[in-house]
This record gives sequence, structure tokens and C-alpha cells, in this order.
Amino acid sequence: MGKFINKLTVNLHEICARDKVHQHLFDLLRKQEGLKIRPIIILCIGSDRYTGDSLGPLIGSDLKENTEFTVYGCLDYPVHAGNLVETISVIKHRHHHPIIIAIDACLGKTSEIGNIEVWEGGLQAGIAVGNRLPCVGDISVIGVVNSGGHLGYLDLQSTPLSIVVKLSKVISFALRDAVPALAVESEKQVLSC
Repeated sequence: MGKFINKLTVNLHEICARDKVHQHLFDLLRKQEGLKIRPIIILCIGSDRYTGDSLGPLIGSDLKENTEFTVYGCLDYPVHAGNLVETISVIKHRHHHPIIIAIDACLGKTSEIGNIEVWEGGLQAGIAVGNRLPCVGDISVIGVVNSGGHLGYLDLQSTPLSIVVKLSKVISFALRDAVPALAVESEKQVLSC
């Protein structure tokens, strides 16, 4: 697991789970080089065709409805294995040197269901179902929605919606708090100069 830098793992049932995710996202964003001039893009990966894979689109839809964030991937326009490469190209064409927060669902061990993991660096979507997709993200957020075996899509298909919704709420609220907090901090720094 050496590829994960500054990794946080928290279960959605832990006390202050949302606050821990928020603080870790905030800290990782603050460390990004050129933060003040680089656009923050939230890339929510997944599909609404499988319950377990709908984590990203649920978060994307919530953020589109309740924030001014630049979001790619929602229930109406999901970013999935079939269009991820094209979407990454569009993001890089439209936004100069963006900071990408990549979000995706993940399969893990039974004991890991409900875990949220946040780290500095990219994620590789589609591994659980055998897809080879490019690594994407400056910061990554995953939610472990179910235990994974050799079934791949069937594991995602048989995931209870309740766990996905609970994970999506914790992650959405953490993002809603972390990104604006950076703007407030930047304004305070400017005013104090």
C-alpha cells in the first residue's frame, strides 16, 4: 500500500466520520501546489445501472444541486468505464492544470464495508470488475460499498442501496464543507496582508 500518500480510513458509523473526512480533504487540498490559481474539479465516477456503482453519481448529483462546484459525473450524466477516458480529456482541455478530486465506489473485505478512504494521489476505477482504466485524481475518495469476490458486477448489483446512500451523504457533506472553507481561508489571508 505504499502508493497511498497521507491516507485516511474512517468508517461511516464512527463518531465524527464526516468531520474527519472534511478535515482530511481540507488538509490535502491546502497542500496542493498552486491551489489559489488552479480550478478544483470533482470527478464522480460510476453508473446508476448497478446499486453499488452509484456512489459517484449520487455524490455528483448532490453537489450539482447544492453547490457551485465544477462536477463531472452525476445520475443524469454519469462518468463510467465507457466514457472516462474521454471525460478526462475534456477536463484537461477545458480547465488549465486542474486539481481533480476523484470519487468512486470500491469493493473490499466484509470488515471494510462502510469505510471511506481519502488519500493524496489518483485512483484506478474499474479494477473490481476487470476494467483497465487510467489512474486519475490529485486527491482520491472511495467508499467501500460491498465485499468483493470473483463476481465483480454481481457484487455491485447486489449492494444494498442504504449503504451507498449513507456513504454518499458523508462524502458529499464533507466536500461541501472542505472546498468553501479553503475560499474563506484564502480571503482571510488576503485581508490580513
